[in-house]
Amino acid sequence: MEKFFEKFLWNSRLILIVAVLSCLVTAASLVILGCGEVFHLVSSLFNHLFDHGSDVSRDHLILIVIEILDTFLLSSILFIFSFGLYELFISSLEDSKTHQSQAFKISSIDELKAKLGKVVVMLLVIKIFAFTIELKPSNILELLYFAVIVLLVAISLWLGHGKK
Repeated sequence: MEKFFEKFLWNSRLILIVAVLSCLVTAASLVILGCGEVFHLVSSLFNHLFDHGSDVSRDHLILIVIEILDTFLLSSILFIFSFGLYELFISSLEDSKTHQSQAFKISSIDELKAKLGKVVVMLLVIKIFAFTIELKPSNILELLYFAVIVLLVAISLWLGHGKK
């Protein structure tokens, strides 16, 4: 009875294949969405360059680029997470051992959390960057808040890329 239960318990980890597949499908969907946003950017750019009376501004184009970065970065988070789940709980990927990229080589939960944490920080930096493009400080206090935001982002990037 104990052997049966241990075998059942060990095989129950395979339910994480559903999570891995779900993350892969979502990541692929975001890549497709990002490509659609690139086409939107190109059409908006042509409108901006050739139709000077259009309502497409430079700031709007920059926001589209930021959305594209945001979408592709989010898809990379999902890819890293799905590969990490698979490697940690199901089986090791043989092809990842011969590949040069270190992004998908994950040997512990802490390493997965660290990699995801760095990507999430970059995602937040991009969101803050998008917010600051729309921000138009009207008084000295708002400008001071803006400076504090930039300082905190710089500190978080510095702390996140520190030496081991």
